[in-house]
Amino acid sequence: MTTLHSLSWRMLTWACGTTALLVAMPPDYRAGIVMPLLAALIGLLAAAEPENAWVLCLEVVTVVAWLLTTVVYGHAPSWTVALAIGALLYVHHGMAAIAAHIPVRARIPVPLAAGWLGRTGGALAASAAVCLPVTVVTGGASAIPPALAVVLGAGGALGVAYALTRGDGGAGGDQ
Repeated sequence: MTTLHSLSWRMLTWACGTTALLVAMPPDYRAGIVMPLLAALIGLLAAAEPENAWVLCLEVVTVVAWLLTTVVYGHAPSWTVALAIGALLYVHHGMAAIAAHIPVRARIPVPLAAGWLGRTGGALAASAAVCLPVTVVTGGASAIPPALAVVLGAGGALGVAYALTRGDGGAGGDQ
């Protein structure tokens, strides 16, 4: 049976977390060296210690960075950027949850990783299927003020997360 070393899994966790942080930052922050290095460090800490608060820290910092980018710095919120950040955080969170339960020296069976990837891909495809029509209908821009769009998007994400954790078949429900 083919296996994947858990360090490879953690490296992918690091890549997803770091990329999410970089996408959420204002463009001028990414141009320098300090903020990308900080993003890489937070991503590394979350991947190295997925069972503690670094994962939550990375995810909260990513969302706050995106809110600051759109609301404070005035960059127009983009559906594609929001979808990319959401997808990266979803993948990062799932990978970190798996990494938290697997010892560093362990090997992950490829069928297990493939099953997880299939379920994650399905959830991401469903998100894209909802986001694409909204983008087409609004023409990529909205008559809603950007700050309100960000708040509504965050509220919608929290509502979906709540529904998934409360539903019988939800990903976060008792299984």
